[in-house]
Amino acid sequence: MFDYTAIDFETANSFRGSPCSVGLVRVRDGHIVDQRHWLMRPPAKADWFDSWNVTIHGITPDMVQDAPRWQDLLPGMMDFIGNDVVVAHNAGFDIGVIRYACAVDNIAWPELRFLDTLVLSRRAIPLPSYRLPYVAQHFGAPLHNHHDALADAKAVVGVIDGLAASRDAENLEALADSIGVQIGHMSAGIYIGSVVTTGSSGKLCKAELNPDADPDGYLYGRVIVFTGKLMSMTRQVAWDECSKVGAIAELTSTKRTNVLVVGDINPAVLRPGSILTGKARKAFQLQDKGQEIEVMTEDDFLNCLTGNRLKGAEILLADTLAAATKPATGAAAAGSNQRTMPLSLRPAPELPASPKPPRPLRRTPAPTDQLCSTTGCNQPAAFKTRTKPTWCTEHIAEIQRAGGLLALESFTHPNDYQMTECQNCAVQAHYRFNYTLEKNPLDEQTCRACYWRTWAVQVRATQGPYARREPVPYDEAQRLAEKHGYDYLGPLTAPSLPDDPHHVRCQRCTKVNVERLADVTFGCTCAPR
Repeated sequence: MFDYTAIDFETANSFRGSPCSVGLVRVRDGHIVDQRHWLMRPPAKADWFDSWNVTIHGITPDMVQDAPRWQDLLPGMMDFIGNDVVVAHNAGFDIGVIRYACAVDNIAWPELRFLDTLVLSRRAIPLPSYRLPYVAQHFGAPLHNHHDALADAKAVVGVIDGLAASRDAENLEALADSIGVQIGHMSAGIYIGSVVTTGSSGKLCKAELNPDADPDGYLYGRVIVFTGKLMSMTRQVAWDECSKVGAIAELTSTKRTNVLVVGDINPAVLRPGSILTGKARKAFQLQDKGQEIEVMTEDDFLNCLTGNRLKGAEILLADTLAAATKPATGAAAAGSNQRTMPLSLRPAPELPASPKPPRPLRRTPAPTDQLCSTTGCNQPAAFKTRTKPTWCTEHIAEIQRAGGLLALESFTHPNDYQMTECQNCAVQAHYRFNYTLEKNPLDEQTCRACYWRTWAVQVRATQGPYARREPVPYDEAQRLAEKHGYDYLGPLTAPSLPDDPHHVRCQRCTKVNVERLADVTFGCTCAPR
C-alpha cells in the first residue's frame, strides 16, 4: 500500500537553508487525498531574495512579507507529514533545506524518513537527464508549472506511480528494495541518506592513487578522514573518489590528518561541550594542539572533488563552526582557515625557483564518432565520453546560455577553459563547461561576477552595523593582485567595498577570473603548491 507524503521546496537565494515555499501532497493507497502549499519567510539570517531565484519560481519578498517564518511553520509541516515517509526528487536538496534552515535557526532537525526519486530513477531507467521534468515526462506524469512547489510535489507522485508500475511493487519499501535504494533517516543528530545500497561486507578498500591526478587540485596530497553517514555516496565511493583526485583517505584522525569531512552532524551542535563522534572529537583535540585540520561539510567535499576552492561555502554557519574549530595561525596557515584571517596576516605563496610551465587553458579537440546525447539530435558530438552524456556544439551553446553565458571561443573539451561573456552583466571571464554543468542543476548562474556581487550585498545586510563598508582604493587592489601573480583589470562594483568582486588575469596562464581580494591572496590555481 503506497502511503507517503511528497514534498518540494523553493528557496529565496543560493543558500540552501532559505525556504520561501513548500508543497506537500499526502498519498493514501496510491491516491492523493490532501495537499498543502505554504509561502514562508526564510530564517532571519537567510532572509534575502536573489533575482535569479525570483526569476525561476516567481516568488518575491512582497509575497511573503506577511507569511510565517520558517521556524513558525515547521511544526505545521511536521503535523501534516505525521509518520509518513517523505518522498522528494533530489531529496539531498529538499531534506537539506530542512537541515540547513534548522541549523541557521539553531534548532534541532525533526525526525523524518525519506526516499529520493532522483536516485530511484537513475537506477531504474535510462534517460539523457534525470531532472524532474524529464523523469515526469517519461512516466506521463503532468508537470505544468515546474518550480511551483505544489506542482513539483504532485509530479513526484506521478514518478512514484510510474516506478511502482514498472517494478510491480506494492509499497515504498518494496519499490526501494527492488531498485537497490535505501530509505533515508534524519533525526536530531543523525542523517542517513536515501542512497544506493551496496551489499558490501563493510570493509573499506583503499584504491591506488591516480598517477594522473591534478597536482593543483584542492584535495591533492591531503589526508582525509570521514565521520558520520554521507548523504550522496557510500564510504567506499568516497574513498575511491579521494584516490582519483590524489587524496589519501584514512579511517581515523592521526597526526597526518588535515581534512575532516563531517557527514551527519548538525553544524548547530558543533560547540564546546557538545557530544561529538570520536573522530570529530579527536580531530578537534589535534586542532587544539596546533595541527591544521580543515573541517568540511559533505557539500564542501563534493565541491572540492572537482578541484574547486572553498569560496564562501555556507557562510551563514561560519560563526557556529568557529565555536568548535580554531582557525590556524602563523606562516603555515592555508586553505579555508585563511578566510577568517586579515589580509595582512596571510602568508604569500612561495613559488619554487624554477616552476614548471602552467597547463594550457585549451587543448586540440579529440575527434569522435559519437552522437549528441540530446534526444532526437543526430549531430556529431563535440567530445567523446565513455559513461557520461556528450553533446554537439549547438546543444553545448544552449546549455551555456541556460547558465547565463555566451561563448566567445570555440569549444574544445569540458575541462578546458573557454572565454565567455555573461548575458546579464557582460563581464568576460574563463569558465569550464563542466563548471556550468555543475551549476545549472542548482539553478545557479555560472558568472561569478553576478554571484559575488550578490553575495557581498547579502553579507553586509546580515552583518548590519558590523559590516565593513570602507571603499577599497584602486591602487591597493591593484597592488594586492600584482603581488599574487595577477594583472589587475579593475573593480566590478562602484564603489568597491570589502568582499566585492574584482576582475583579474593570471600572469602565468592568462586565465581571466572574477575574484574577491580575499581569494586573490591564494593566487591562481595554476600556481605550483
